[in-house]
Amino acid sequence: MTVTASSHSVHFTEKVLETLRGQLVDIHGDGGTYKGVITSQQLIEVARLLPKEELEVVVNNIPPIKDFAELAKREPSILFLIEVLMGVGVTVEDMLIPWDKVEFAIAVYKELKKRDLHPDEVSLAVELDVEGRRTFVSPLILEDKILAPLLKEIYEDFEVPKKEEEDGKESLMFVKPWRDIMYTDVFSVKGKEYSLTREEFEAILAKGKVYIRFWWD
Repeated sequence: MTVTASSHSVHFTEKVLETLRGQLVDIHGDGGTYKGVITSQQLIEVARLLPKEELEVVVNNIPPIKDFAELAKREPSILFLIEVLMGVGVTVEDMLIPWDKVEFAIAVYKELKKRDLHPDEVSLAVELDVEGRRTFVSPLILEDKILAPLLKEIYEDFEVPKKEEEDGKESLMFVKPWRDIMYTDVFSVKGKEYSLTREEFEAILAKGKVYIRFWWD
C-alpha cells in the first residue's frame, strides 16, 4: 500500500515500531514492512504518534487512522491488523470485531458504506495459539449461512441459504484453504493444511475467539 511520505514519516514510523515492538512482525525480513494485530487501546496510542495530516490520509478507500481510532474508543474489544511501512506510513488492513458484536458490525459497515469506505469483503477469523504466538486465520471461502444474519443486513440482494442436512459433527464447516491474515501463504500446522469442523468451530466460539473480519484489499 502506498502512502504519501511527509517530513515526519521516518520519525513517526520508528516511534510506532518502538511502541509496538512486541506485537509486530518483520514480514519480509528486511526491516521495511511490519505487521501485527493490536488492541483498540494500542491503536489509539498509535494515532497519538501520527502527525495530524497522516491521521486523515485515505489510501485505496481504506478509512483513515483517525476513523479507526474513533471506532476503537466506541468499542474497546475490536482488534486491528496494521501495516507499518518504515519511512512511509501506517495503515489498517483488517478490523476484527468480536462475534457477539454483530449489531455493532452492521452499524459500522453502513456508516462506512455511506462514505464509500466500506470493507472489500466481510468474512470471519479465528484466533489460535500457534507455538506461543497469537495467530489469526481466515478461510478463503466460507459457508454464507454462517454469516447470514450480518450479510442480510449489509447486502441488499443477499439471500439467506436454506438449511442443509449436516454430514455429522466432523463435516467441514469451511472451504479451505485457510490463511494467516498477515500472510498470503496457505496456513498449515505441523505440515498439515489447516481445516476446521463445525464442532471445533463451536468450541473456539465458546472461548470468545471468533471474529467478524472486515478487510480492505
